[in-house]
Amino acid sequence: MNDIISDDRQAVYEIGYLLVSSVPEEKVSAEVEAVRAIITGVGSSVIAEEAPHKQQLAYTMRRKTVAGSYEKYDTAYFGWIKFEVGSDKIEAVKKAVELHPTVLRALLLSTVRENTYLGKRAQAIAAEFNAKEIIPDAVVADAKEVVAAPATIEEMDKSIDAMVKEA
Repeated sequence: MNDIISDDRQAVYEIGYLLVSSVPEEKVSAEVEAVRAIITGVGSSVIAEEAPHKQQLAYTMRRKTVAGSYEKYDTAYFGWIKFEVGSDKIEAVKKAVELHPTVLRALLLSTVRENTYLGKRAQAIAAEFNAKEIIPDAVVADAKEVVAAPATIEEMDKSIDAMVKEA
């Protein structure tokens, strides 16, 4: 039996980042490549990503400068990268991205490999899903006609007792 447990499991993560708005628009792609290089530099593989786009922030963010004063930002470039990396290397990735000079904030999440982001297409996908006849119309019509009265405490107790007896 192997007594040594290795902590190099591959896990999927997503990092969302805000780049400072003082970066000229033509240099944003270079900054994204720098962030991407940090992530791929530890041997991770990128699964998906979204190029940053400039957006208004919900509140003014401050970042301390080397001189000790604060820079204030009301807008920033938001982007994200989904990647797979060994769990032993994730802290180094997170720290390196947060310390990158043009990154205002970064948020690291553990996620799944599948594409879960629907974005602007969410309504179109939901309409397409509803258009498919997954549930027969007769079942839907019957379900709409049935209106249940609120259950009393006694009825709930009887129902729970019946379920416990069945198990």
